[in-house]
Amino acid sequence: MRSLVIHGPRECRIEEEPEPPLAPGRIKIRVRYCSMLMENVGLYTGTDPRVRAPGNPLYRGYPQPQAGEVLAEVVEVAPDVAGVKESDRFASYTAYREVQVIAPDAWTKVEPHVPAEAAISLPFSGTTLHAVRRAHLELGDDVLIIGAGPMGALLVPWTRLAGAGRIIVAELHARRRAIAQQLGATHVVDPRATELKAAVQEITEGNGPDVVFDAGNTAATFPLALELARPQGKVVVLSWHTQPITIDDMTRDFYHKELEIIATRAGGPSHAYRSPYLRWTGRESQRLIARWMAEGRFDPSPIVTDRRPLAEFVPAMEALLERPGDHLKTLIEW
Repeated sequence: MRSLVIHGPRECRIEEEPEPPLAPGRIKIRVRYCSMLMENVGLYTGTDPRVRAPGNPLYRGYPQPQAGEVLAEVVEVAPDVAGVKESDRFASYTAYREVQVIAPDAWTKVEPHVPAEAAISLPFSGTTLHAVRRAHLELGDDVLIIGAGPMGALLVPWTRLAGAGRIIVAELHARRRAIAQQLGATHVVDPRATELKAAVQEITEGNGPDVVFDAGNTAATFPLALELARPQGKVVVLSWHTQPITIDDMTRDFYHKELEIIATRAGGPSHAYRSPYLRWTGRESQRLIARWMAEGRFDPSPIVTDRRPLAEFVPAMEALLERPGDHLKTLIEW
């Protein structure tokens, strides 16, 4: 079987590995698609914490498998497993290894009629849904999303479904702004062409956004989010910041405006915490998203801007590095 393994900065190779045997109580799945986005580029270039700076809690070093969203098909089912059959499809976030043996309930089942372009985004849709839940949006709240990459773009339909009033997206690249509008943004702003604070104030009638989502993933976006939020507003940090952040004056925004800063982890809380007091674990969110995809109520497929075979995984990363405005998420076919 094939796998994608990184051996050092810009050393990503397709390798052959032994196929794992089926075990009792398990199913064997074969990856049909995976996604390629900027997270994979970070692993490829060596800037991701998993391969950078030994001593940080996420460090794993080399060799390191590429990882991300996958859509896989069941190819074998153990005799003692019920409710799963060959050809069923499942999605998850995992290492990019072609064949895996998993528990039947470890991944999320996807209905056969859901297009791969939508199904591939199920894992990160859970992360962004959790971020919107953490924000506790009220009906009509004005929202600003800084950055419309694959994660920021996914915030748009969730904030719309949660009842946001104005959904403003600040994004440098025209294609990403267009995708954000396609997903439901009411306003898009190019910060290079328009003074962002003035534009946001005008759109919100001088109030400022009730909730600002930091999805820009650069050191500058977090203090910018603090500056743009309204007094007693909320700032939700979706970005996985891997570089130090400098805030010149905490008093001006954080203190005087009494802002609420909300952290949000990938996927949401573990299903082990499921109880009457914690309804929406990561697993429950994934099941909801899969159901809404099947019902046509949630469609993130516009985020997929490219489609390539596995042999072109590295060229796809190089293309994203060179022209980030032209690419959002690439669907890789195994």
